[in-house]
Amino acid sequence: MIAYFSHMTKIVKLLISALLLLLHGGPSGVGQAQPELSQAQQNQVKRGYGMFIHFGLNTFNETEWSDGTLPVSSYNPDQLDCDQWIKTAREAGFRYVILITKHHDGFCLWDSKYTDYDVGASPVKTDIVGEVAKACKKYGLELGLYYSLWDRHEPSHKSADPQDYVDYMKNQLSELLTNYGTVAEIWFDGAWAKKSAEWHVEEIYNHIKKLQPDCLVTINHTIGKRDNINAIGQPKDFQEGDPIRFFPVDFRTKDPNLARWDDPKWYRYGEKNYRLIFEHTLCLSDYWNWFQKKAMIPARPVDELEELFYWCTANDNILIINIPPDEHGLLREHERLRIFELADRLGIRNQAGPLPVGYKNLSFLKPVTATSADSIFIAANAVDYSLETWWKAGRDTATIEIDLGVATNIDRITIFEKGVERSLPDGFTTLVDFFVRKYSLEWFDGKWKTIYQGDSIGRCRIIRLPEPLSGSKLRLKILASGQPPGICHIGVASSLSGKVMGFKLNPISVSGFSDSARQVPVSQSGLSDPANDTN
Repeated sequence: MIAYFSHMTKIVKLLISALLLLLHGGPSGVGQAQPELSQAQQNQVKRGYGMFIHFGLNTFNETEWSDGTLPVSSYNPDQLDCDQWIKTAREAGFRYVILITKHHDGFCLWDSKYTDYDVGASPVKTDIVGEVAKACKKYGLELGLYYSLWDRHEPSHKSADPQDYVDYMKNQLSELLTNYGTVAEIWFDGAWAKKSAEWHVEEIYNHIKKLQPDCLVTINHTIGKRDNINAIGQPKDFQEGDPIRFFPVDFRTKDPNLARWDDPKWYRYGEKNYRLIFEHTLCLSDYWNWFQKKAMIPARPVDELEELFYWCTANDNILIINIPPDEHGLLREHERLRIFELADRLGIRNQAGPLPVGYKNLSFLKPVTATSADSIFIAANAVDYSLETWWKAGRDTATIEIDLGVATNIDRITIFEKGVERSLPDGFTTLVDFFVRKYSLEWFDGKWKTIYQGDSIGRCRIIRLPEPLSGSKLRLKILASGQPPGICHIGVASSLSGKVMGFKLNPISVSGFSDSARQVPVSQSGLSDPANDTN
């Protein structure tokens, strides 16, 4: 009963929000709205899908973050091939890349006039930014650049006068924005290292726009909390009118979190509201490492990658997947093959087709009951709009039942299991343990029938049924588990229902998970657009 009322409360809140949107044409109760996006922002939505590339000193030193003291001589790729990186991106269906130009350690992947902590002082002096820019032009991809605000090597970063380091950044940004052609995005990170005012964000933003007016700018951890603008807002908690922490910016980021399916788009700075899309960041690695390690690390399962693609690119949001080169300067073959496997499922190998969109998820916000549940992680979480909430059973075996309400045709079921994370010694790389050992799915069409039996679920499991089933209820029965299991989401769909983008065209639609059998172009109508950083 508690789960039922929680579920009904979510529905009422969503309906009220949608009604206010329809009545006022924008976010409720938060001042004047900026009605349209620039053409550059619309182009960003159309791009939709990019490749993140982490490479630098950390690659050669088995670490994710370093403090600016690692010797430049340790940077020594012996088979460096930036063309391979971008050729892979093209074949995988990516539309753009975001290259790490300078991480928190301050090491620069181009020969900068303003520091000797760069590739120009290393054993391999290749201008990585230049080679990636050349390859992007060759293969028809757009170029974006990541630049860390936090610099643990540059002395002016600690100057008593913040302007000293602001000038340093402007000089380096001038190099990046005048020597390598068109840059689609500048992705800033590391703003936690100083007070917000000390970054002179408006000055930096205007400097970028003066050099390249269509270059879009963001600062990671973009959105704050209503009661504290300096606190980092979490995407699962975002509400329309939440404060923008760093202004001006052109879009939102908060790695490595996932936006809700009903992700709000309007955010406040001063007395105005700005429509900002969300750029998701995802590691291809199953261990959430941004920089490559010497040991071979498995890639995420393709079922999970497929479902996260649909989730992250819906509702005018976009996705970048990190695929880092190794210490030889090459992308690893097993990761290349996995991202090609995903491209084949999506139908975008070699950019052969438009980015696909998701089928309608029939389980969203439906009544749900469970034989046992943790008092906090209730059953309704398994069908809500977030992949960062979950139902947790109270015992090792349990049943959760979804009532679709009316006779419904389905042929596709998706299950996300909630794992338990374990951090490795570098403090960032994360292993996830999953515990479901045996489960079954039952379908009600007047009587209950077992339609599927499986062993492990793991990060994500897609069950494609050989023929459509008609009925009104679904049960997931956990028959064996190493400990009380958690389920983030259960999606139910019909591949015959047609594909939809999500909330963009109708603020109260409930669309979602997808199958790759059919594709439609990304619509261009109505375009609008971690608590601790792990990047």
